[in-house]
Amino acid sequence: MKNKIDVWIIIAVASLILEGWALYAVSASPEHWRPAMIVENDPTARALYDEMIKTIRKAESLSYTSICSAPDGRVSIYGVLLKKSNFFRVEASNDASSKINTLVGDGKWLWIFWDGIRPYLKVDDAEGRKKTQSEVYIKKPLATGRNSIGNEIDLLGLTWYGIILDPSIFHGYIDPLESYIDGVRSRGPYYIGDQECDIIEVSYMKAQRTRYFWISRENQLPLMMKEILRLSDNQVRIEEWSDVALNGLVPENKLEWSPPDGWQQWDVPGPDDVLLTAGLKAPDFDLLSADGGRIKLSDYRGKVVWLCFWQYGCPCCRQVLPYLQKLQEQYQDEGLEILGFNCADDKRIAQRYLSENALTFPNVLDSTNKAKNVMLRDYSNKTQTVPLHYIIDSQGNVVDAWCGYEEGHKHALAALMKAGLQIKKE
Repeated sequence: MKNKIDVWIIIAVASLILEGWALYAVSASPEHWRPAMIVENDPTARALYDEMIKTIRKAESLSYTSICSAPDGRVSIYGVLLKKSNFFRVEASNDASSKINTLVGDGKWLWIFWDGIRPYLKVDDAEGRKKTQSEVYIKKPLATGRNSIGNEIDLLGLTWYGIILDPSIFHGYIDPLESYIDGVRSRGPYYIGDQECDIIEVSYMKAQRTRYFWISRENQLPLMMKEILRLSDNQVRIEEWSDVALNGLVPENKLEWSPPDGWQQWDVPGPDDVLLTAGLKAPDFDLLSADGGRIKLSDYRGKVVWLCFWQYGCPCCRQVLPYLQKLQEQYQDEGLEILGFNCADDKRIAQRYLSENALTFPNVLDSTNKAKNVMLRDYSNKTQTVPLHYIIDSQGNVVDAWCGYEEGHKHALAALMKAGLQIKKE
């Protein structure tokens, strides 16, 4: 395995090649996003990207070591084995621990288990953790093309940085971000060791997220990837592949697992399980708004409030926000107030999105620690899942809370009626 510093040396050198782009590190300054970063689509570069995805999906087996890192020097390491159909094994570790936590797909079930004491996870509470910190496992059903290994990695709890390219693409999974690619262009040839690569730049959501792929000309697989996520504090990370084997033999015993005697299945709490419950007072806040003013929750006493926490780069948020605008226009005279809450994004990116999509309901747009604490400490119990919804009655009490996007919005409409709003049948 390469020394973790080597990865960043490669990137530092690459930065000199790629027309002055800072590939070693990216400042958190919002000046690092501007509309000019949105790239025009180059058909030749797009073909390279499509061929990379096609190569991964056509393979009968694929194995590699993935080293994921960031400028802070910490490294997460994944050993990945993939085999058709719906067989996989991911062993996760980091450079500071000898422990290895494991995720296995046996074609029918997904298994997650831990080496020794289970790491503390975001869904844990003190009482529940005492009962489930050792000799437990998670078991979930698998459906070909519908499960995301990348989404399950957080439950391993040992690594600092997740994988950029979801291994489940191999099994036909379609990354939700795929439909938001708005430009792919070439950044020229480059050598990694003795392998010649084509570097392509992929823009998502008008360069709010940018990925670079170093694609080997030998096998059309990525040797290295870099992602810049432009939030209020920009994030940058690298994924490097090594020990790559395409269509090689995969040991069958690596693709199966059964719990040892005495181990118990743990039904991990979902994001909804840790939210504020009905009847509790919704915590007040007084924060900056998108229009430069302030929003104080208690100022909306007497109205039913739908409070929605969202982020620009969240596909589900992009589905629900236009519906909230429609609902605001329909029921604002009936006592409904929609409040958006964004504490993650670069302010200019979020403002541009609100304007371009004619979203006129009030929005908190505040990335201070105070605003982040309101979401993480007061409303989400550190789950960080968006969209996150709260229905609050006219007295300021929680009526219902949930995460995600629901087709038809039956859950939300029922909660609004419970809060006292008269919903018209369509």
